[in-house]
This record gives sequence, structure tokens and C-alpha cells, in this order.
Amino acid sequence: MERLRLSPAAPRLRSGQAAVILGGAAFLYRYVTTGAIENDHFVMLARAHQVLYGDWPVRDFVDPGQPLAYLVSTAAAAIFGPTLLVNIVLCLLFLSATVAVTYLLVRRASGSAIAGVAAAAITILISPRMYNTTKVIVPVVAIWLAWGYADAPGRRRLVALSGWTAIAFLLRHDYIAYVAISSAVLLAVRHADARGEALRTLALYAALSLLFISPWLLYVQWYEGVPEYLASALRFVATEGRRTAGGSPPALFYVLVAIPALGVLLSFRDGPRPEHSRGPRLSRAQLASASALVLLIAVVFLRDVLAARLPDVVAPMAVAAAAVAGHLFSTRVLNRAASAGLAVVIVLAVMPAAARSTIVTPAGVARQAVRVTRRLENGSPDIQPNPALAPLVDYLARCTLASDRVLVSGFGPEIPVLAHRPFASGLASWIPGYYDDPADVARAIAQLNRERVGAAVMLDGSTVFMSSWPDLGRWVRERALEEHAVPSIDSRIRVWLPRAAPDTAIDRATGLPCFAR
Repeated sequence: MERLRLSPAAPRLRSGQAAVILGGAAFLYRYVTTGAIENDHFVMLARAHQVLYGDWPVRDFVDPGQPLAYLVSTAAAAIFGPTLLVNIVLCLLFLSATVAVTYLLVRRASGSAIAGVAAAAITILISPRMYNTTKVIVPVVAIWLAWGYADAPGRRRLVALSGWTAIAFLLRHDYIAYVAISSAVLLAVRHADARGEALRTLALYAALSLLFISPWLLYVQWYEGVPEYLASALRFVATEGRRTAGGSPPALFYVLVAIPALGVLLSFRDGPRPEHSRGPRLSRAQLASASALVLLIAVVFLRDVLAARLPDVVAPMAVAAAAVAGHLFSTRVLNRAASAGLAVVIVLAVMPAAARSTIVTPAGVARQAVRVTRRLENGSPDIQPNPALAPLVDYLARCTLASDRVLVSGFGPEIPVLAHRPFASGLASWIPGYYDDPADVARAIAQLNRERVGAAVMLDGSTVFMSSWPDLGRWVRERALEEHAVPSIDSRIRVWLPRAAPDTAIDRATGLPCFAR
């Protein structure tokens, strides 16, 4: 009997199906385990909602160099509604896509489907925080596009690589350094045998990337000026650097950095051998570019507390590790190692449920999904970063006018979002140490003079706000706002409100005057 042969499309179809299944599993796992949403998540979400209120980035509020990170959320909110549910689903879709692409890349680099599953499982288990969605999807997609170009160079694939470089820049401006440098390595190594072609391709790549970025730069120049915009962004980055700077990195940092560094060294070896032989599975250009990208992001992203930053690099690090292992070991060895790793991941995943003596059933998962959905739709206190502030959020939603803006001091970007009010002064929250440059304060005051501020919430008290930004404190006093304490919530909090008329109702939950009744 003639042996049945599978068409060349069949393996790719199976890989694609597995990728979709793993991506779906990632979405379901992260969704049903969704708990409280971090403060940082609301920094971008507040900007996303601010656009829905009619404000424009740069012109009306501060953009720290991440326009697309919140404008994508703006688009989703405009179509499906400005709820936490819509935003979290959007983030999880990006994370699920990251898991799927990671599986495909690891399988390609190692030649082992088991290794791909293990890498996807690790990415699901050691998952990044929601607000770091862009950190995980940018590098894996960049590697995917780069490898595609290396397989079959062409204008269309170069345009795709340039387009993703521009998207990376718009998601967060520093991302362009990682993607552009690794892409330059890819093009230089791929066309190393033809120097003239390499230079022309690099020039075309740079020109296309700049072309895709130019609309945003022209927009910024029109409303603020690119130099001023970049100066403000650099001041923000410098403050972040001072805040996150720590001591000497732990030993694990050097271990992780060594993985892509080894990949760079291995890329100087000969390219891939014939398909049927044992040995490297990627070309020099593919290995060099991926390793360079992962090396850059590992050095930068792991600068802070390693346990907090590690989830941000797990996916691209798994790809780099698979690429290195694929150049050094046989498929049999990789399958055995991947099987052992996958077993460990499964044990770690089921341990929490076993510790609680909980049996996971489809019905239980469905009930949990319904509970999470209701919490996200309603903005329930148990999913807020600080549930104790829920009465204050409810007060602002009930007792201020829909056209009022909220000025927030202290780290509370969730307050305007959950109260369904636009933030004032161009910032969702004023954190001591940030935006204290005279140029930043002057811009905020100019913005405040065009706004109606219905409440100024000072989470750390009035003294901290007045001493951190004296000119802003003077503006609050000159607006004849009155200071109120809310001891039922927190003795430190002060809320500055317009002077109440004698017949103004008092909110029972907070004891504050209620202007919207």
C-alpha cells in the first residue's frame, strides 16, 4: 500500500492550530484569575478615556512618549464601551497573541513541538502585569517578522518590519531602539555577502520607518514642538530611573543576560546545515537579530526588582533560549528537557488549587468567569487598586457634575477613571518627584485655567501637595476651593471643593457637600 504523504501545508496547519489553542488557554487562565487591577494600569487607561471626553494628547494632556499604548484602548472603548471589562479583554488578547507567537517561534528555533508548548506554558504561568502588555508583544512580533524576512527577503516583508518598528515607537518611544538595532543586525548579516545591497536595504528600512512615524512627529511639532516634547519625556524617564535604580543585580540577572549573549556569539558560526542533519535550525541572521533584541531588553527591563520585571522578558527570553539550544543540542535532547520543564510548570500551576483543596471543573471555571465579568463591568471595589477609596470614587461619580474635572495628587490614576470624570491639569495624578520642572508646572497651570475643576483630591494630604508644587497649590487656593477632611475613609486625605451654598445637600457616605443633587 502506498504510504500516505502529508502536504507541506499540513505541518503548518497543525502548528497554527496548536498556537490558537495555547493562545485561547492563556486568555481563559488569565481571565478567570484576574484580581485587583494595579494602579499603573490606570495611568494609560485614564489617558484613553480622556480622549473620549474630547481632549487631545499633547495639546490637552501630557503624553510621556506612549501614544499608541492608550489610543488603542480609546478605539476599543469607543466601539465597545469605556469599561474595565473592555480594556482587560483587549490586554488579554495581546497577551494571548504573545503566547501563540512564542510557541511558533520556539518550535521553529528548537525543532521541538514540546519545547514550544513548554515555552507557552511558562509564559502563561509567569505572566506580566496587564499594563505591561506592550512589553511582551513588541519583541516577539519583531522576532517573528525578522525571521520571516530572513527566510525570504522582499520589499513586502521589509515594509512589514518597518511598520512594526514604527508601531513599537508609538507604543513606547524607547522600544524603537531595541527593534531598530536588532533589525539592523538582521539586515546587515542577511545581506553580508553583498555590501551594496545591505546598505540600500538598511537605508530603505530606515526611510520607511521614519515615514510611518512622521505623522505623529508632525502632530507633536504642531501642538508643542518636538524638542519640548522630548525634553518632557526625558525628564520623566530620568525620574523613573532614579526611582527604580537599585544596588548590584542578583546572580540570576547575569544568567539571563548570558543566554542572548551566547546567541550573539553562536551567530558567528556557520549558518544552518541541511534540513535532514543534526545542527542549527536558524540562519546566522535570525539567531543574531533575535539574540541582540533579547540582550537589549534584558539589560534594560531587568534593571529593577528582578521578580517584578522577570515576567516582562519571559517570552522573548524563551525564544532566545530555544534558538541557542537549537544550535547546540539534538531534537531528542530538547524534547526530554522540554518534557521535564513542562511537567514542572504543570505542577506549579496546580499547586495553588491543591493547597486550597479546590477541584477545578468546567462549571467552576464558568462561574468564576461570570464573577470576573460582573466585577469588571461594575468596577467593583475588590478589583480596584485600593478598595478603601471606593466610597470616595462613588462620591465623585454621584456628587460632582458630569462636566467637572478631578485634580488628583498622590498615586491615584484610577480615581478619575472609576468616577467617570476627566482628569484636570493634563495629568491623571500628581506624584511627588514627578513633573516638578517649572516648564511642566507652567503647562499644567495653563491647562487648569481652561478647565472647570469640580474637586481636587489630595491622597497624601494638602501639605505634601503644596510643598511639592507650590504654584499649583497657589492655584487651588486662588480658585476659592475649600478644604475638607474625610476621616471615614482616610485621615490623611484632603478633598478641595467649591464653596458650598447653605442649602447644599451633604453626602451621607462621606460627609462632603453634594453638588449634583
